[in-house]
Amino acid sequence: MKRVTNMELIVGILLNIGILVFFVYVWLTYNHRQTIINSEKHIQNYSVLKINYHAKNASKILIEFNGKQYLVGVPRNKCKPFDPQKIKFYYDREKDDVFEASELGVRHIVLGGVLYLFFSILLFAAIRKRLSSS
Repeated sequence: MKRVTNMELIVGILLNIGILVFFVYVWLTYNHRQTIINSEKHIQNYSVLKINYHAKNASKILIEFNGKQYLVGVPRNKCKPFDPQKIKFYYDREKDDVFEASELGVRHIVLGGVLYLFFSILLFAAIRKRLSSS
């Protein structure tokens, strides 16, 4: 049985920490945006400057709001055909950012959690392998 090296263990620990930081960031961003969605009305006084529709990736819409331009991610099904009544943009005063209500969803939190769980299992397996071969 091959022994786990210190470098492999360090890489596993750093990957685990990185995924945990990503997961916490996504969780906090999601909660912050949900607070805005639940407590404020969506913005209506914006103008659409450009629509970047992508068939495979999420689409982007360049809007102008309060004299500033914002590039906002929008799901493909809401972007083509474009209907401003279906899309609700919200303004985050704290971060000076505009976002679409479904841009960051629970699926992103689940993905972060699954990635963290997967890398944790790999790390624990590597530690166990290292301890059993000592």
